[in-house]
Amino acid sequence: MWASRAVPAVLAAAAALALPAAAGAVPPERSTFSDPFHGGFSCAGFDGVYVGHDRGLVIDYFDKNGNPVMEVGHINSIETDTNLSTRKSVVIRTHLLVHMDFVTGTHSLSGAFNIGTFPGEGIVIHDAGRVTFDADGNPVDFHGIHDTFTKGPEAFCDALR
Repeated sequence: MWASRAVPAVLAAAAALALPAAAGAVPPERSTFSDPFHGGFSCAGFDGVYVGHDRGLVIDYFDKNGNPVMEVGHINSIETDTNLSTRKSVVIRTHLLVHMDFVTGTHSLSGAFNIGTFPGEGIVIHDAGRVTFDADGNPVDFHGIHDTFTKGPEAFCDALR
C-alpha cells in the first residue's frame, strides 16, 4: 500500500532486466518471488485494510571475484485498499524497476509506483516516474508525479474518501 511498504520488498528482492555479463565475471544469478500481503491502517475519520499480491524477477550481477556489483529487479503488484466505513475500494497497481548499485551504494526506482483508479473519478492516486536514492537511502532526485512521496500515507487515505 504505502510506497515505503513496497520499497523494502523491492530492495530485498530487487532486480530484472538482464545486461550481458562482462568477460571473466561470475555469471548473474536469477531468482523470482511471489508473495501475498495484507494489513490495516488508520486515516482521519476511518480505518482501512489492504490485501494484495506481488511477484518479481531479481538478477544479481558480480565482478570477476564474485563480489556483488549490481542488482536489478522488476516488481509487479496489485492490491485492493478498502475504507471500512464506506466500503469504497480502490485497486492499486505497481510495475516497478529497481536498480541497486552496490559499488556506489545508490539505488533507483522507476515505473508505476502506485496507480489507482475509481469509476467516475479517474486516477485517485498517482505515483509514477523515477526516484534516485543516495547511499544513506534518502531520495535525492525526482522525475514524474509522486503522490506517495509528497503526501505520504495520506495519499492512500485521500484515494478512499
